[in-house]
Amino acid sequence: MSENEDAQILSLNTLLQKIVNEPNYSSTLVASNEYEDILRNLSSNSQKIKPLSLLILTKLFENAQKNKNSMELFKQNSSKFIIKWLNSTKKQEKLYGYGALESIFQISCDIGSFILLKDGILEDIMDCIEYEHEDVQRAITEIISVACSQKDCRALVAIHCQKYLTSLMTSNNQKLKTLAAVALTKILLDEKASEQQQNDNKISVIDENETLLAGLFQNMVLDTDSEITARINAIEGLAYSSLKPAVKETIAYHPTLLKEIFKLVQDSEKTNNALFYGVAVILANVTTYKKKMNESEEQILKLKKMSGESLKIDQDPIDDDEYVINRTKQVMKSGVIRPLIIMTKNSSQAIRQLVAKVFLNLATDQSNRGAIVQQGGIKALIPLATKNTKEVTELASHALAKIAITMDPNLAFRGERASDLVRPFLSLCQGGSELCQFEALMALTNLGSLDNDIRMRIHDAKGIPIIENLQFSDNVMIRRAATECLCNMMFCEPVYNMYSDPQMSSNKIKILVALSDVEDFETRRAASGALAILTTSPDVCNMIVDRPRGIEILKDLISEESVEMQHRSVECFKNISKVSKEMCQRLVEAKVHEILKLLIKNCKTESVVAITIETLQEIAKYDYLPKNDTK
Repeated sequence: MSENEDAQILSLNTLLQKIVNEPNYSSTLVASNEYEDILRNLSSNSQKIKPLSLLILTKLFENAQKNKNSMELFKQNSSKFIIKWLNSTKKQEKLYGYGALESIFQISCDIGSFILLKDGILEDIMDCIEYEHEDVQRAITEIISVACSQKDCRALVAIHCQKYLTSLMTSNNQKLKTLAAVALTKILLDEKASEQQQNDNKISVIDENETLLAGLFQNMVLDTDSEITARINAIEGLAYSSLKPAVKETIAYHPTLLKEIFKLVQDSEKTNNALFYGVAVILANVTTYKKKMNESEEQILKLKKMSGESLKIDQDPIDDDEYVINRTKQVMKSGVIRPLIIMTKNSSQAIRQLVAKVFLNLATDQSNRGAIVQQGGIKALIPLATKNTKEVTELASHALAKIAITMDPNLAFRGERASDLVRPFLSLCQGGSELCQFEALMALTNLGSLDNDIRMRIHDAKGIPIIENLQFSDNVMIRRAATECLCNMMFCEPVYNMYSDPQMSSNKIKILVALSDVEDFETRRAASGALAILTTSPDVCNMIVDRPRGIEILKDLISEESVEMQHRSVECFKNISKVSKEMCQRLVEAKVHEILKLLIKNCKTESVVAITIETLQEIAKYDYLPKNDTK
């Protein structure tokens, strides 16, 4: 490293510290000629000067965002210097302009497009491109490729650049060829941009061309002799191509390609946002299930069909669930979990969100869940579910909920891990997705079966009101899952005490009694199971008996063919009979003893028969029954 470079790095570091410590200085710097030097450094070949200058530019932009006037100054001065360089006849100055513009696009697509979309800029660039030096052509192609990520720029690029990009597809320069292919792919997949093209400028590119582009990207990724930047560009192109169902299939059933993609992630010496983002997009596209319509959406669709309205619906069978399930299996076989774990450590929330989505997609198929656990997926998912943005936590929490439903919690979640999931699952219960609510409730039920510490964590996190609220859902499955979860929570002492307190829980017992009489079997089973536990409290027994149909509902349960229901009901009657003489009298008045006698005759389950006899003996203590009624 030369003395001049050392001095320049020292100067830039001093400048960075000043920007950080004195935010108001940012506007002064942007308004000065020194800002031009910073933009010029963005084309430096130095491995230290360029990233340091980009960091300074990022900090200047962040500070400019705090003030409307500062942002306008940042936009105008950036534009002034860049356009001056782009209009120059000197190769080096043009490279300064394109290098600076690419960096501007990295920190703000809006400002990048503001500069590129200025009157005549892109047209002038393309008019002279065939006469430019190869380095300048490459810089222009890089800008075009980056700009295609922005909607407005993509439309203009489609008009003015598509012919040039198409010509590069026969180039021997692999980097230029790949960059052009990425840009073309972005254009081809943007229907709105295609519609805005003028007929005389429109290049006819059909599905076969899209397949050719996808094939080019695959070959570039597989070409280990190519430059890493070219392969990363190919990853980006493949990410856009993977929106197409046929390309999803090709990627999923190409184990060598998948392993090479994963190897790029694992071999990355430092976090590479462009690589990680591209890989995450590919995996998300390959594994994403078709969105399910809710009842109201299905109803609207039926009405539109009845009215004869023309409907344009994507019904490609390759996006049906059976295809997605098979693709997730192929991705799992290729070792996807390890690269996903690496990418969860990236600081980009966009990358984390995509990774969480991939985990959710993989966990949707029950057969994948064991492998996710075995390969360390849980360790990566828990931080995503607890220390990220709302979008990331929801996706990661939902993936964990699916795993918690079917996996043994003792195997899937060890130590403190299970307790860390209580709040994320309760958060899912409060969201707007009925599927998330249902699966989070089931997960909480399964976790609560671990030990009392988990149940206490649910209680301490104010989970009981959240779960109780879902007992009023219009969705039968959610009501059932909420009731099952609450039944499990009755083994938690504070919850038991709350439900046993007549001052606090008269309505709660009323709801459990009512749910013991609903049509859904599983809901009846859970509600009556909760009552069987709670009736060890005399106060709860009184609350049940005082309900207008409390005793009758328990009698109806005995009449069911299910031994489980009979067992729960008899347990309740046994506990009620032990409360007092008056309670036994009310049972006899309701003719409970008669249905208990029939149960003894017809039931073949010894435990149920034993509890039934014990109940009749309790009632008989007060001479309400003839002696032979207990035999």
